[in-house]
Amino acid sequence: MSSKTSARLLQRAASVICLAILVGSAFGCKKTESEKPATSPTAGQAVVVNSLCPVMGTLLDQNNVPESLTRQFQGKKVGFCCPKCPVTWDKLSDSEREEKLQVAMSPKK
Repeated sequence: MSSKTSARLLQRAASVICLAILVGSAFGCKKTESEKPATSPTAGQAVVVNSLCPVMGTLLDQNNVPESLTRQFQGKKVGFCCPKCPVTWDKLSDSEREEKLQVAMSPKK
C-alpha cells in the first residue's frame, strides 16, 4: 500500500471516530458516577412512579432516582435518567406529559 493510500485511510478513520464522538456527546444521556443508582434509597433519592424515563425510555431504578432528576406532575413524582431530560419535560404540554408518563409507567415488554 502506498503512503498516499495509507494517509487517506487514516484520515477517513479519524473522521469516523470524530463523528462518533460528536454524535455520542450530542445525543447521549450518560449518567455520571454520582447519578448511578445505589442499591437502596438514601437521602437525596426519590421513589418515583415511572419505571422508564418518560423522555428517553431508559430503564430506571424507581427507588433510587436523585431528587434533582425528578418533577412533580399531577401529584406524582416523575423520575428521569439524566439532567437533560427534566429540561425537555418542562417544555412539553400537559397532554404530552400525560401521554409520555403513561408509557413510562407501563411495564416494558
